[in-house]
Amino acid sequence: MAHIQYKTFGQLSFADYEVFSSVPSHPFWSRVEQVIDFSFADELCASLYSSKGQRPYAPSLKLKIHFAQRYHNYSDREMEVAILYHLHIKRFLGVPVAFNGFDHSTLGLDRDRMGSALFDACHHHILSQALDKGLWGKEDDRWLIDSFHTYANIAKVGSYRLIQQGILQIIHHIERTYPKLYTYLQKDCALKSFMKPLSDQIPEKRRLVLFSRLVVEAYSLLHWLENEKVKPIFWTWKKSKQQLRCLELQAILYQILQENTKSIDQDKHEGAEQGQPQYQELSKKEKPKDRIRSAYDPEIRSGYKSKSLKFTGDKIQVLESRENGLVLNIEPIPGNEWDGERLGPMVKEMIGSYGIAPKQLIGDTAYGTGENRQKIQGMKILMTAPIQKYKNPTGLLESDWFVYDANLDEVICPQGYSTSKKVRNNVNQGNQFKFEAKTCQVCPLFEQCTTNEKGRTVFISDYYEIMEQGKSYNLTEVGKDALRDRYDVERTNNEAANHHGLRKPRTRGRESLRITSKLTAMVINLKIMVKKLAEPIKPFYRYKKCENRIKAPVCPN
Repeated sequence: MAHIQYKTFGQLSFADYEVFSSVPSHPFWSRVEQVIDFSFADELCASLYSSKGQRPYAPSLKLKIHFAQRYHNYSDREMEVAILYHLHIKRFLGVPVAFNGFDHSTLGLDRDRMGSALFDACHHHILSQALDKGLWGKEDDRWLIDSFHTYANIAKVGSYRLIQQGILQIIHHIERTYPKLYTYLQKDCALKSFMKPLSDQIPEKRRLVLFSRLVVEAYSLLHWLENEKVKPIFWTWKKSKQQLRCLELQAILYQILQENTKSIDQDKHEGAEQGQPQYQELSKKEKPKDRIRSAYDPEIRSGYKSKSLKFTGDKIQVLESRENGLVLNIEPIPGNEWDGERLGPMVKEMIGSYGIAPKQLIGDTAYGTGENRQKIQGMKILMTAPIQKYKNPTGLLESDWFVYDANLDEVICPQGYSTSKKVRNNVNQGNQFKFEAKTCQVCPLFEQCTTNEKGRTVFISDYYEIMEQGKSYNLTEVGKDALRDRYDVERTNNEAANHHGLRKPRTRGRESLRITSKLTAMVINLKIMVKKLAEPIKPFYRYKKCENRIKAPVCPN
């Protein structure tokens, strides 16, 4: 690879030194350079630049800008203003006072060019420097894992508006990128209803007609793009990326239509035009749970953080070292994905990258499943998490009253009756043990145990033994202390979500959110490194303390 020469500012002028020296030291920005070296970014990002042509700004400078932006939770436009006017940030970046080289579009394009993989590599470079300085990686370290939810940067809309979004995206994309095809679209496919709003004041019959017409026009647009007359024009699209994007938008619209509408008989649809296929909206129960919520951000899903808290957005998984609170790994996942699914891959990634494993891994109930415990135990790590309690929906005897004998492979009830008769349950990964009806009917606890005349059934998981070991450990004093330690990660979650803007991110798309998450992890880690390693700065007082100040008189008792 050819050596890349980046732009340099040379030696700052005397005027710059005079201005910067007159500004008091910042408690954070003035100390960052003491603990971190950003020059790794110049070599890491060299593949993005050509050795020919004009010299680009150094990637280390751009990384500093992205870092400062995340620290303050600025938008791109706000960061542009900060580079122009904030002297503390200018001094941290090492640019002259009169520097105005970046605008907001440059910052966004640079993030897109780097992608989340390079930002992840930058995160690990900073983490490696923290490892070299002994801030994490000890044998007795405990790793904590948790997640927090985000609220997507979208408007919650109904099926009618969702279909309109899908149509508009295709039309606007063709209009911007392929005028020739857009001209044919205006002539051949006259869309009249897709811009009409659907007011709450419209009568129900009229509402059904408008919805049906919109669906028909959406399918008409998709069919028109597959027309034999249009295909040759479409496939002569010179810009392949824009052509691929158009195909993606068509797929999004088609998926929206499949998830929200169904065809009906014309005779049942009053007021509809004759000879036209008719459609109606699916009921809430008929719509898939994993459906698209916004045509502008089709990856966004709705999920539940708890039984009462529903949200539309993503979740951010955080893996941190309890030793000093450094964020080891951070990943966004769909809002409807189960938290514990990414536990194994995140831990494996860290062990594979550094060859370091913790003594213990601590999480909440979602991470403490038998499957996860078995995976983590296979890595020779102690998995600690609360055990989820399952309540009998009938209000009768819980499964905890029954004892499973692994050696005999049988279940024993509270009255001493046993059964080895079982049926495999592949969905829940276990066996359903069944007691004989004649045994249950003569039992004095029959009415308190089951309402099934055929006898009681008890589910035993494939991970029964490892779950019982977890229960026993959680009851010990060491286990109780470990479960209390898991709350430390909540401080990191609060910092990332509320102080650095991840609760309501400005981004759209999981790739952009992953970039923002990686930058946030870098900011949190650098704040810890500055606190632990940098020399303290004497605070600046606006008013000096007056030793000879006359104290106010005190009334005698």
